[in-house]
Amino acid sequence: MTKTKKIIIGVIILAVAVCAVFVTLFEIGFFEKSNYKFLNYDKYVKVGKYKGLKYTAKKVSVTQKEIDQEITSRRTSAQTQKSVKSGTLAKGDVANISYVGKIDGKKFEGGSASDYDLTLGSNSMIKGFESGLIGHKVGDKVKLNLTFPKDYGTKKLRNKKAVFEVTINAKKVTVTPKYDTAFIKQNTGNKYSTKEDYEKYIKDYLTKQKEATALSEVKSDLWSQVVTASKSTGKYPKKQLAYEKEKFTNQYKNYAKNYNMSFKTFLKAQGMTEKTFNKKANEYAKTVVKQKCVMYSIAKKEGIKVTDKQYKAYLKKMLKNAGYTESSFQSQYGMTIEKYGEENDFKTAYMLSKVVDNIYSSAKKTK
Repeated sequence: MTKTKKIIIGVIILAVAVCAVFVTLFEIGFFEKSNYKFLNYDKYVKVGKYKGLKYTAKKVSVTQKEIDQEITSRRTSAQTQKSVKSGTLAKGDVANISYVGKIDGKKFEGGSASDYDLTLGSNSMIKGFESGLIGHKVGDKVKLNLTFPKDYGTKKLRNKKAVFEVTINAKKVTVTPKYDTAFIKQNTGNKYSTKEDYEKYIKDYLTKQKEATALSEVKSDLWSQVVTASKSTGKYPKKQLAYEKEKFTNQYKNYAKNYNMSFKTFLKAQGMTEKTFNKKANEYAKTVVKQKCVMYSIAKKEGIKVTDKQYKAYLKKMLKNAGYTESSFQSQYGMTIEKYGEENDFKTAYMLSKVVDNIYSSAKKTK
């Protein structure tokens, strides 16, 4: 296994295998299909204090540098490409070319193309093709004497000497719009026309983003406080515990399958045996079960419920925030948002958000 593959796998495993006290809201809701709603929660957890908790609010500010960076980002997103009939080609340029390839004076299949856009330095052509164009000007006709590599995909072309006659038709350049009135109007639907008004809008936008992030961090911290203060009785509902462990294990098995590795070999690549993995899976399952029992216990005490109407509105909002319509989501994922939400139990994630909102509502901000 290559070093790169090990790094990729390691990052994935780190993201899913951390058995810390706090499990994120997403992790809690993601695999919830087993039934926690009718358990005797007191049998499994002693819920800690969740009312009147204290938190420190992070002060939010936006600098001119951040405003400038956001404007630069938006200008970059609005970049376009245009063809020019002059200029010298350099590495990284996109050249529009036409070429004819011949072996022993005869054209061969796949060796010719017209109006082909080629990024120089992309290594999408055989060695010497792209580098052979660098330094030439638009309009030049270039003859390249090249040899196909011995491991080339098409067997009959391996080690063959070929001559390519290339015509450089144009050079494509990236055009970044100027930061002016025209750009402002075009990108705000004519809502703003001056830099002063536009930058105030950008500042407000960034401020709201930071405030939302700060609030999310506060709520996560409050939930962490509740989980830490809540104690397990040492007993766990067998069905739910087995369910969480199975889901956790299946995640790893799917990763192994994606890398065409046996489960045992995959674990070994992560420095684990099946015995140590089972221990980790048990710890993770206990952590998740504990938190779900805490969540449902608080929901029961506070009369927190998720109605069908609320849930539908929640899904609709999720689609909007992600930039989907119901039809575009179904087209991409092959199922409705309702079905996707059922499979991933978004309803549990929504329940948790309502529980955390309840905790936040009685929390006290420290100075």
